[in-house]
Amino acid sequence: MVEAPTRRLPLACELGPLDGRTPLLRWQALRDRAAPAAQLRDGQLEVRYQPGPGGQEELRSLTDADQECCSFVTWSVVELEGHPVLLVTSPAESPDAVEPIAALFEASRPHAEELAQ
Repeated sequence: MVEAPTRRLPLACELGPLDGRTPLLRWQALRDRAAPAAQLRDGQLEVRYQPGPGGQEELRSLTDADQECCSFVTWSVVELEGHPVLLVTSPAESPDAVEPIAALFEASRPHAEELAQ
């Protein structure tokens, strides 16, 4: 049996390390089957998943749960160009609040030339 890592969850999340085990396994399973690409820009994390059966529903379910326990940021799911996309947005008064979550998704940051566009 493979054990899930017991990473500390970010900031004001109300889950303890063991409480987060099942959601973490679900997030990992979604990552493994839907090959997400994550980018952090201006206090918003965007995670674009490959479309597939049940992917958007699972993403919504996970997002709804995380919105309840990690309400220091706003969680939403949209569809862009046929891809389910997770958006995690920092509040204006705390633009870096999403940083620990972006790190968990290994989000890239746009290069300077992309920012100029």
